[in-house]
Amino acid sequence: MSSGERLDQADSSIDSSTRLNSLHVKQFSSKEIISWNLPPSKSHAIRTLFLASQSQDSIEIFGINNSGHDVNSMKNCLIQLGVKMEKVDLNGNKFPLGNELIGDDISSVIIHGVGIHGFKKPDEKLDVGNSGTTLRLISILCSRFDFEVIIDGDLSMRGRDTKSLWDSMTSSGVDVSFFQDEFRLPVKIHGPWFKEGQNKSLLLDVSKSSQPLSAWILSSSALEEELEIQFSGVSVSNRHWKLSLEMCNSNGAGIVLQENRLKIKPWSISLNSKLEIPKDASMASFAMLAVSCLDVPVKIIGWPEREECIGHEILFDISESLGINWNKSNLKKLSVGRSIEVDITNCNDIITPLSLMLALASGGKITGALHTTFKESNRLNSTKQLLESFGMKCDLLEDGVLIPGNQLPKTTEKLVHTFGDHRVFMSAYILACRVGANIDGHGLHKIADEKFIERIS
Repeated sequence: MSSGERLDQADSSIDSSTRLNSLHVKQFSSKEIISWNLPPSKSHAIRTLFLASQSQDSIEIFGINNSGHDVNSMKNCLIQLGVKMEKVDLNGNKFPLGNELIGDDISSVIIHGVGIHGFKKPDEKLDVGNSGTTLRLISILCSRFDFEVIIDGDLSMRGRDTKSLWDSMTSSGVDVSFFQDEFRLPVKIHGPWFKEGQNKSLLLDVSKSSQPLSAWILSSSALEEELEIQFSGVSVSNRHWKLSLEMCNSNGAGIVLQENRLKIKPWSISLNSKLEIPKDASMASFAMLAVSCLDVPVKIIGWPEREECIGHEILFDISESLGINWNKSNLKKLSVGRSIEVDITNCNDIITPLSLMLALASGGKITGALHTTFKESNRLNSTKQLLESFGMKCDLLEDGVLIPGNQLPKTTEKLVHTFGDHRVFMSAYILACRVGANIDGHGLHKIADEKFIERIS
C-alpha cells in the first residue's frame, strides 16, 4: 500500500534515538532530604482534556504544567482535530497553545470545546506518541466522524496489542484498515459508528486493558441512541475505567453499571468552567524506591486525596512492609520490613519499582499482573531482566512475580536495557544511582515526569 510506504518514510520523525541513547549514571552520595514534587496525573489530565474538547464551553484547567509527553500527545491530537487552546502564563497573560510542552511557565490551559460536531478532518496523521491512553481515546473519538483519519505512534506503540479496541470499532460499523501488521499501528479509521443501523450493543474484552472501555465511556456524549457494553473476561485496572465513568456521570451522564455491563443513554457534557488536575500517586513509587535503594529521606509534595489515587493508595498502605516510614509527607528508611503479597490488578503501573522495593526489603509476591505484559514493554519480563542486570533475581509466576528479599544491586559493566519503557527506565536510573551504571532510553522519563532526573542527580 502506497500510503503505508509514506508512513514508513515519515517514521524518521519518531524519536527512536530516545530509546537507543545511553546515559551514564554516577553514584548518588548525598543524604540530604529530597523534595519530590509529584507530576500531574496523566490519567486525569488526558481525560480532562478529552472531555473539555467535546463540551460546548471554554474550560480552564489548572495543575497541568509539567505533565509530560503523553499528555502533550493528547493535546496535539485534539489541536489537529480543530480544538483551539490557550496557555495562561504566571502573570495571567494568554497566548495560543500549539505543539509545545506545557512547562513551568504555564499557570493554566484554556480549552475551547467544539461540541459533538465541531471536530474537523486533520491535515496529517495523528501521532499518539507513546501514550496508550491517547491511542484508545482518540481512536474511538475518530470513529464518530464521517471522514478518514490515520493514527500512528512511536515504535513502542506500534508493537502493542490493541485487537480489542479495533474489534469493538468494527462491531459498531467503523471501517478499520492496517498499513502493516494486523491490529497494529499505523491504522486508518473511517466512521461514523453505527451508520448502517448496527445493533447498539458491544462485547468488549476487558481482560488486557481497561482503556478501550474508558474510550467508549468518554466518547459516549455523541451517541444518538442507548448503547449497551457487555464485558468479556475479568476486568483489570478497574479504578481507571471507573474514573472515566465517574467523570462522565458527574458531568451530565447517567451511565448505569449492572454487573458486567454498562448502559449508556445519550447525554450532554456539562463541565465546571475551572478544573484542577490532581498529582500522580503512582509516581510516588519512585520516591519510595529512592528511599529504599539510596537510604535518603524524601519529602513528597502533592500526594493526592485517597479517592484520587486510582488504586495507588496501596503504596501508602504497604509502605511499612516495604521498610519505609511514611509520616505525613516525609519518607525515610526503616531497618526492617516484612514479606508481603500484593495484588496489583488495579494498579499495574507500579510493578517494576514495587518489585525492586520488595527485593531490597524482605521480599514478597506480586499477583494480578498479567495485564502488565501489554504495556510499553512486557513488564513481567522487563522487570525480571532489569533485576538480573543488577545481579538480583526473581521468579516469574503465571500472573506475577516471586521476589526473594534482602538483595542489593551489584555493579555491572554491561549496558542496562530499559526496553523503551519509561517506568523501567526510571527504576533502572534509581538502581544505577546506587552502584553507577550505563542505561539506555535516555529521556524516557519525560513521558510522565519531566523533573525526575533533576531530583536525584
